[in-house]
Formats: sequence, C-alpha cells, structure tokens
Amino acid sequence: MIRISKVLSLSLACSTVALLAAGCGNSTTSNQASANHSKVTVTVWSWTPVSSTMNAIVAKIEQKYPNIHIQTNIEPNSDYLIALKSAAASGSLPDIIGLSAGSVTQEYRPDLQPLNTIAQKLWGPGWKQDFPSAALSQAMLGNPAGNTSTYMLPQEVEVINIWYNRQIFQQLHLTPPTSFAQLASDAHAIQKAGYIGFYEGAAQSDFVQWMYMQIAAQTDLRGLEASARGVPEWTQPGMIKAANYWKDFFTDGVFQAGALGDQQYPTGANLFAAGRVGMMSLGSWWLQESQMSTSPQGLKTMQDYGTFFLPPMAPGLKATPPMGGVDFGWGMTQNSAKSLAVQKATEEVFKQLISGVGEQTSLNQMNDLPAFKGMTPTISLNSHILSLYHNYLAEIQVAHNHEIGNPTVAQALVSNLQSVAAGTESAAAAMQAVQKIAVAQENS
Repeated sequence: MIRISKVLSLSLACSTVALLAAGCGNSTTSNQASANHSKVTVTVWSWTPVSSTMNAIVAKIEQKYPNIHIQTNIEPNSDYLIALKSAAASGSLPDIIGLSAGSVTQEYRPDLQPLNTIAQKLWGPGWKQDFPSAALSQAMLGNPAGNTSTYMLPQEVEVINIWYNRQIFQQLHLTPPTSFAQLASDAHAIQKAGYIGFYEGAAQSDFVQWMYMQIAAQTDLRGLEASARGVPEWTQPGMIKAANYWKDFFTDGVFQAGALGDQQYPTGANLFAAGRVGMMSLGSWWLQESQMSTSPQGLKTMQDYGTFFLPPMAPGLKATPPMGGVDFGWGMTQNSAKSLAVQKATEEVFKQLISGVGEQTSLNQMNDLPAFKGMTPTISLNSHILSLYHNYLAEIQVAHNHEIGNPTVAQALVSNLQSVAAGTESAAAAMQAVQKIAVAQENS
C-alpha cells in the first residue's frame, strides 16, 4: 500500500531525473557499468517498502548473492507513478517494478514478462498453492478475456479498515462507532476538542476509491465486485446510494475541511502518527509504524491505536466486511530479458523479495502481511500488536476485493467521486459517467 509517512527524508539511490537521464533503469547499461566489478546490476523501482526497509532488504539479498548489485529507487507513490510512466514511454524501465494489483498492473502489462513459467522455475509446479488464491486472482484482475497469465506476484497482502486513536477516544469518553450517526458524532466531538475528527486525503486516488468501496460493500457488494472485474453495474441503486453516502462525509462535516485538496500520505499519516487525528482510513500496513525509530512510544507499542470496520451507513445495513488483497507485488519487465545474466539475476532477486531473505526482512519490520505461505515475523512483539496482526491474518483469508481492474475506469470513478464531494455533480450523474466509460472499455 501507499505508505510514505516516514519517507520525507528519503535517501534515494538515484533521483527520478538522474534515473531517466543516466538510464539507470536500463538493464544493459547497468550491467555494462558494473562489469568491471564482476557483478550483475539489477534495478528495482517502487514506492514501497519505505527506503529504510528497502535498504535493509537489499543488504540481505546482496549478502546472500555477492555477485548481484541491486540499484533501487523508492519514491512517494505519486512521484513513482510519474517516473514509471516516463520510463515506459522512453523504453527505460528498470528490471523489477513495484505494482499494485488491478489497474496499475494492467497499465504496464505490455511492458511486463508473463510470470507463470518463471514462477514454476522458482517455486516448482505447485507454486500457486504458496499464495492465497484470492491474492492470485486479484493479481490477474483486469486481464483481457482468455489471458490467464500472471504479470505480477504479491510480496505482501493487506486489509483496509478504519484506524482510531485510542487515547483521544478515552480522553473524550468515546467508543468505536457502531453506526454512521455515531461516527459523525464522534468526529464532531473530536473536532471540538481541538483534533481532526476523521482525516481523508481525498486528493489521493487510492483512498478515494477505497473509501467508496468500503461504503459500496454495504449497499451492493455483488454489484461492486462485478464492476471491479469489468462487468459494469455502476448505475445500480446501491452504487448510486454509496456515492451519496460518500458525499455525506463531506456535507456532514465528518471529514476535515479542505479534504479534497489533502493527501493521505504523507500529510494525514504524519498527523495521525503525531496524535492529532481521531480516525483515518488505513489498513494493516499501519503496523509498520511500530518499528520506526522515530515513532512516539504509543505508536511503537500501538497501545494508542485500534481498528474497526466502517459501521453501517444507515439502519438495515451491515458493517463493511473485511476488504483487501494484494498490498504490493513485483513485476519483471521485458528489459531484464535483454541479457541472460541480468534475467537470471533478476529472477534471484525477485524470488528473495517474495519468499526469501527480502520478505523476511520486510516482515520483521512489520511492513504488512505475508503473501507467501509459511512466512512470519521472527521478532518479539507485544500482545496488542500480536492481536492486531493475527486479526488481520484471519481477515485476509475472507477479504473481498478492494481493487478495480481497469485503470481508465478506476480513474473515472475517482474523478467523478471528487466531483460529487465538491457538489458539482450529482451521485446519479457521476455513476452514469463511470458506467459509460466502463461499458466503452468493456467493448473496446
């Protein structure tokens, strides 16, 4: 997931400009530059894990494979996607790229290697059994009809939900809400006490999409899942109702003023970590804050934080069920296949990121939940963190999809929901616009 709260001081291996100018995403160039050192260079770009975690991962992999040098570029999500788009346009993508499932993977599918045969080579003929079936299904979300190839494999999975500050709730004698009316009342009480009641970075696409999907899972779960798969049902009554409920968060003053111009990361996450926010839509990845050296004590122990699922938006509805799937994964680009040496080294790095010393290092920093079977943190954790972690592990097994397969449809949904929130478009008109685009994409 998107997590850059502690990455304002990123020590990038090379900046976006340097990467594009020097071509450090080009496998052949990188390999030639390192030839004198008898090492093969593998280039890796992503927005996650955070820079400090990625540096530790690289150190472990390079220690295991001294003939491989890993050159990384970790950037905030929005900057990363801009760099990725530019590199794809110029044919200078790195060997391995970080991907979320669905729309982002589909956008770069023409630049990626199909992974089925590679996965069989790395993990054996039964490799699919090593991953949650829901995660593998989501990894293929948005594939054209008849295309059974996998273009990304997950390193970690996630569950999305609402996190809250327990200290603020205790101070104000509040309890986790069991209805939207109570959630709104809690948010207003928190605001009156000088905090932000419910922070929403509605300028950041993922968190607009995820907030809507958490609402729509209450009003029309079947229609939501069909629409996410590419069978558009965006104009069904429950989908329109969800868009109206989304607007209520703004008109009822639940979200902070100016939410449409705010970023979930880094702004909101930093405020939440500093104890200035009562509630926020995040997910299982928030546990990584417990391992950050700069985190306040209440965040390191997670004693100041708790979770709940979005409560019923209206009488007769049920709380949002667990939603989630792939947090992030990796794709191997066509560029790495231009050299046999680079391809072989890339496959070794790819495996270690997902099921080897790379993922173990990531898990020990509580980056998120493991996708590969049998992986588990080996560090000592307090009972509260363990309880949160094991709850998430149970929830991911029954989680409903939280991604949209088609990138054009995903962007249309976000932009139209932003218009609904701004009051410039009705919920019905917004969902009709999304439906029109979705149908066009289905028929293209």
